[in-house]
Amino acid sequence: MAPRLSIVVPIYDVERYLPACLDSLAAQTFEDIEVVMVDDGSPDGSADIAAAYAARDPRFVLVRRENGGLGAARNTGLRHLSGSAEFVAFVDSDDMVPPDAYRLMIASLDASGSDFVTGNVQHVNSTKVWQSPMHRILAGGAVRGTHVTRDRRLLNDRIACNKVFRRAFWERHALAFPEGVLYEDVPVILPAQFLAGAVDVISEPTYYWRLREGEAAPSITQRRTEPKAVRDRTAAVESVSRFFGSHPDPRAAELKNAYDHTVLTGDLRIFMNVLADADGAFHAEFLRVVNGYLDQVDPAVVMALPAPARIKWLLVRRHALAELLDQLRSERRGDGIEIRGLLRKYAEFPALRSLTPPLPRRARRIDPELTPHAPLQDLSFGAGRLRLEGHAWISRMEQPTRHSALKVLVLRKRGSRRTIVTPLRNTYRPEATSLSRQKHYCYDWAGWEADLDLNRLRGRHGWQEGTWRAGIGIVSGGLVRKRAVQAKGPTRAGHPPYQWLDSSYRLVPSVVKGGLNLRVERVRALVTGFAADGDRVRISGAIRVPLRPGEQGALSVLNRRTGERHRYPLDLSPAVDGVTPFTVHVPLRDVALLPGLQDPAEDAPESVPEDATARGADTVQGARRDWSTELEFTAPNGPDRRFATVVRDGVEDLQIPLPASLGARAPRHELALLAGANGYLKFSGRPLQARLTDVRWSDGRYLLQGATPAGLDGAVLVVRARDRFDEKTVPLDAFPDGTFCAEFTPATMSGPDGRLPLRSGRWNFFLRRPDPEARGGVTDIPFTIDRLAVPRFPVHGTHAGRRYAFEARWHDFPQLDCPSDLTVLERGPYRQERLRRDVYGAGRSEPLRDAVLYISYNGKQYSDSPRALHEELLRRGTDVEHLWLVRDGQVELPPTARKIRFWGTEWYEALARSRYIVTNAHLPHWLERRPGQVVLQTWHGTMLKKIGLDIEAPKFDPEYHERLRQESRNWSLLVSANRFSTPILERAMGYTGEILETGYPRNDYLYAPDREQRAAEIRKRLGVPPDKKAVLYAPTWRDDLAHRRGQFKFSLRIDVDDARRRLGADHVLLIRRHSNVVDQVPGAGDGFVVDVSEYPDIADLYLAADLLITDYSSVMFDYAHLGRPMLFFTYDLEHYRDTLRGFYFDFEADAPGPLIRTSRELVSAVRDIDAVAAAHRERSQRFRRLFCDLDDGHAAARVVDRMLAQAHEV
Repeated sequence: MAPRLSIVVPIYDVERYLPACLDSLAAQTFEDIEVVMVDDGSPDGSADIAAAYAARDPRFVLVRRENGGLGAARNTGLRHLSGSAEFVAFVDSDDMVPPDAYRLMIASLDASGSDFVTGNVQHVNSTKVWQSPMHRILAGGAVRGTHVTRDRRLLNDRIACNKVFRRAFWERHALAFPEGVLYEDVPVILPAQFLAGAVDVISEPTYYWRLREGEAAPSITQRRTEPKAVRDRTAAVESVSRFFGSHPDPRAAELKNAYDHTVLTGDLRIFMNVLADADGAFHAEFLRVVNGYLDQVDPAVVMALPAPARIKWLLVRRHALAELLDQLRSERRGDGIEIRGLLRKYAEFPALRSLTPPLPRRARRIDPELTPHAPLQDLSFGAGRLRLEGHAWISRMEQPTRHSALKVLVLRKRGSRRTIVTPLRNTYRPEATSLSRQKHYCYDWAGWEADLDLNRLRGRHGWQEGTWRAGIGIVSGGLVRKRAVQAKGPTRAGHPPYQWLDSSYRLVPSVVKGGLNLRVERVRALVTGFAADGDRVRISGAIRVPLRPGEQGALSVLNRRTGERHRYPLDLSPAVDGVTPFTVHVPLRDVALLPGLQDPAEDAPESVPEDATARGADTVQGARRDWSTELEFTAPNGPDRRFATVVRDGVEDLQIPLPASLGARAPRHELALLAGANGYLKFSGRPLQARLTDVRWSDGRYLLQGATPAGLDGAVLVVRARDRFDEKTVPLDAFPDGTFCAEFTPATMSGPDGRLPLRSGRWNFFLRRPDPEARGGVTDIPFTIDRLAVPRFPVHGTHAGRRYAFEARWHDFPQLDCPSDLTVLERGPYRQERLRRDVYGAGRSEPLRDAVLYISYNGKQYSDSPRALHEELLRRGTDVEHLWLVRDGQVELPPTARKIRFWGTEWYEALARSRYIVTNAHLPHWLERRPGQVVLQTWHGTMLKKIGLDIEAPKFDPEYHERLRQESRNWSLLVSANRFSTPILERAMGYTGEILETGYPRNDYLYAPDREQRAAEIRKRLGVPPDKKAVLYAPTWRDDLAHRRGQFKFSLRIDVDDARRRLGADHVLLIRRHSNVVDQVPGAGDGFVVDVSEYPDIADLYLAADLLITDYSSVMFDYAHLGRPMLFFTYDLEHYRDTLRGFYFDFEADAPGPLIRTSRELVSAVRDIDAVAAAHRERSQRFRRLFCDLDDGHAAARVVDRMLAQAHEV
């Protein structure tokens, strides 16, 4: 069959990702395709991979050419399209396409006749899938026949790969990609948006855009500080701006200013944001090319920007680089802006004080940007009344007291003059300040409450249909502002419930463009029940208004994300008292999520991963097809009518497992019939889900009841952290009817012995059951909340001083909220800034206390040298108070130390008044050592990899160097583990004070006379059988593998299956994640792999381990004291050494064990460890002489001697 769609895939240096890309194209449900693969002179094995696909699938064609870049490769592909191809698409070879994407897109074009279709985009990496922020504009629903002049948001839809073009349109306008430059898409796609007669939008994700990580070279969109990047991006956007400016169509002139605005707030802003991190060459090129672009931008566009952006672009026009960099650094620090003026208000930017001549005063005007905020916090009904609670404030206008502002609630009926004005009472809501996420302004009295009699919405003659818009008026700081009540987000405020007003009318709150609307609705059709009926679903209901003669009805089912629509005729029964019963049948196949519509095969290399850090219901619950419904009626004479399908109260949600007749994997999926928050009938085709039917709190425990269509044999409840890879399993009681119950105590679920509270954050729930066909042998089924149980949420509980909330998010998605151990008056940037000023600042004038504040890994552990020094002080009986910093309650302390909450009030007080501060990690850069105070920095390891100021450009924190210099000036003493480390510490820390060459206190444990006895106790505690060897794997973290700042990924390159097969009979693999790593350990808990990351002190693990596997971690220097074998799994040696950190010595020559590149070689070395150790004995001894020269079991005593002595000296 001749292909209708040609897909051009340029290929260059992507052998790691190419199979997943091509597999995703081969799996398309729209099979009438050809894939034109263009080998752009790729230096790796990509071309061979592509050739293999071409050999086995005639739809794949390989074209070869010399390297010319992405634009040239795409143009080459366009010259090799089949003559029959009606449509053309582009795919980058490290990305993927969902299986049903091209079927949806071609169907849309066939129906609409538009020139091209664009679809939503999601980002992927090795661990998760998430919405592309740039393409969020496409997620609001499918649209056919739109245009950029009618929807200017399409100006932000600028890539080629999420689109299918009509070939005739492409060729009619002679479109082609620029060659030899970066950012090839913009100069083609944005003119195409304007040249098209019409464009379709699909909200369903149609493209997976990969963001590469780690060793993989960054894509062009990730290289921000290269002069070529800003030069090419500016040339691209300028070409588009000039296109709009020169086009004769008057609509183009209107678009030019709108486009230039998006460039200054988007395309070029990303380069301005990194200006402070770039070098002089980038600075010069940025100013040159950007000013060239600004030469043809209307100055009014710049002046219309918000004040902070406006003044930065005006500084660019002045070539005022010093002031621009000062302003960027000020914004990065979060400095406040002083605002002056009464009615007209102006911002004072410190970076501009030395600018000559100064910017015009109007450039600093800021009052138009002092915008109102009115987020709704809750909406509920009771006793015929509507209760609203929320916050309301004006940006930068404080509300520290009850009388700081005046507020009114205004309800205005659309299409009418009816208005209800309700004065609001200000309420104390200190969380409003915390939720504002800024540190300069207090909004503690921003709260408001309204209690409205619903009868005030009633008309003179009874209830009448209509919509009331809710708004807030605010008077504060001399300003008057108004805006709609903002009802958004996953809470009940964003998914408000409805209320029956009488037997025929409901009040249905809804959210329109983020604003709260209250709609009075007459219920004309009521769904009274639904049930499975073979391979169909039967829906029953009643029409509650008279039907006209000959009027016929149908159930209309619409997928708003894809634009698909189905209609099914109603079977109408005779009317009784004006009510017409109906039934309708919907085939499951039409609306279900069938296996063929999902993502590529799970075992495809680098395929779309499961999102274990999912933030929302959609990503946790997986792929789904959601449908809205309504009844449509037509009559021979008279207009068509549409009735909403309201589900009767008391009707439970229905889950129908798909029959095997729909496919071998169909029984893993279900069709759910739901009422949702607004009560309208919806279908959801999705993977099987468990349903919560009740949640209660009792005596510190949550008691859960639920049901599932899936089997429950061997099932457990999984409680999994939303923002990191951390999960707890809970047993459940299962019953033959498919129901179950479980209970858990959130205050005692973490820590190595399960005695600590769940970490703060949000936790999702899954039902885990054995599944031989699934990856890992288990399937995790997400939860939903039954419609009848939703009103009982949230379920609050308090235990051991911590408050928990079991919430219904997105109406029916269960999530447990575990707040931190900070009080509401300690949370958020504003509170922390005040604690720093009022507690720490004031405390510095109070007398010092004879107390030692211990800090181990920023409050994460009771361990390391601080622990050794604590125990030495106890052994001596030194009369001091022992304070131990604990982050989020996640450390078990001995009774000899008092807990200090990290970032709590007592933390600031202890920093100010403790005579001794002992830390192995960084302190706040703002800490100033007082006279008489001793700050002892033990650090936490000997250095192989570069640290501190020796890291040329820290990827994890651009401001790290300056803060380190500021911090190290306040250290009194710095411990050096060995003579090798001393000069490195002085230089890398920027430290000029006293260094203690004492050895590491933490290594005293390794010389203790009872170490063998302790090792046996630790092995027993870890569950290591006496007849098995314990292998400890403790790698370091990778700076370039981050989930977010301070939270890094765990990339386990050991083939655990191979290791288990070859070592499992006589070895146990203990895996210790670095404290900066937040991912779970794959395979842990199977009897062979043991996750020991939560074990309090790694020194105990050294004693328990018969051999160590590491990479570039400082654990090698500590373990060397034991004289036991070490292996070095250095699969990324060159990348880590040459790109990330760099080393202080020749690691390849001096490592005390072999450097191993592959997992197979590593496992073989473990099996033959005696021979491997013998071969490296001389190197191991040399390593010990160099790096273990000071330790003898008494380092802690030497450090304490000097610490106490220095306190008396000062």
